[in-house]
Amino acid sequence: MSFFFKKILDTKKNGYIVKIIKKITLLKKLYYLIKAEIIKKITLQYPPYNRRFHNDLIKPSWDPIRYSTIALAINSILRDKIQGSFAEFGVFRGETSKFIHLLAPGKRLYLFDTFEGFPEEYLEDKNEAKRFKNTKLEIVKKNIGDLNNVIIRKGIFPETTKGLETEKFSFVYIDADLYISILDGLRFFYPRISQGGYLFIHDYNNPQESNAGVLRAVREFMADKEEKILEIPDILGSIVFRKI
Repeated sequence: MSFFFKKILDTKKNGYIVKIIKKITLLKKLYYLIKAEIIKKITLQYPPYNRRFHNDLIKPSWDPIRYSTIALAINSILRDKIQGSFAEFGVFRGETSKFIHLLAPGKRLYLFDTFEGFPEEYLEDKNEAKRFKNTKLEIVKKNIGDLNNVIIRKGIFPETTKGLETEKFSFVYIDADLYISILDGLRFFYPRISQGGYLFIHDYNNPQESNAGVLRAVREFMADKEEKILEIPDILGSIVFRKI
C-alpha cells in the first residue's frame, strides 16, 4: 500500500496527477493527509525494544532520551547474549532501577546505595550533605515492585561489593554524583564488565555540579583506556561506553 501511495505522490514521475489533485481543495487536503499521516504511519520504524516500554514508560518519563538510550543498550545486550549481571550504583528512590529491571527481568540486578544520602566523608562541598536524603530502602522496594532477581547491597560503596570479586557485569549504571564515588565505581566495575557490555554514568555534563566531580573522575580514570566515551544529550548529561 505504501508503495502505491508513494508512486502516486511522486511529483517527478506523476506531476500531472499531482497538479490535478492540488487544484481540488478536498483532494488537496486528502493528499496532504495521506502523505503526512498514512504513509508516515506505514513506514514509521519503532526502536527495537518493546513498543509498550516506548509508549507507556519512555515517552512519559522525565528524561526520554536517557531512558531510550538505556533501552537500546539493554536490547543489544540481550540480542547479542552478552554474559553478566546488571548493576546500578546510586539508586536514590529506585525509579531507574524499576525501568532497568522491567526491560530485563531475567538478569540479576545488583543495587548499591546507602539509601540515606551521601557519605559525609566523601563530600568535597559540605553544602551537599542534605541532598538525596529523602529516600529509604522501603521506598525503593515499593517503587520496583517485583524484587525477583534484584539483590540490594545497602551501605557505603565499595565495601558493599565484598563477595563479588569474580562477578561479571554486562550492564552498569552509575549515578553517584561525587568524585570519589565515581572513581570507586569505575575501579570496581570496569575490569569486571564483559566484552560488549555497557557502562553508563549520569551527571557528566551537569551544569549544577560546581566542582565537576563526575567529569573529573571519568576523565582521570578513562585517560589510558581504549574505550571512547559517548556524551548523551539527555537531562544533566550522561555518558556511555561499550567495553572493548
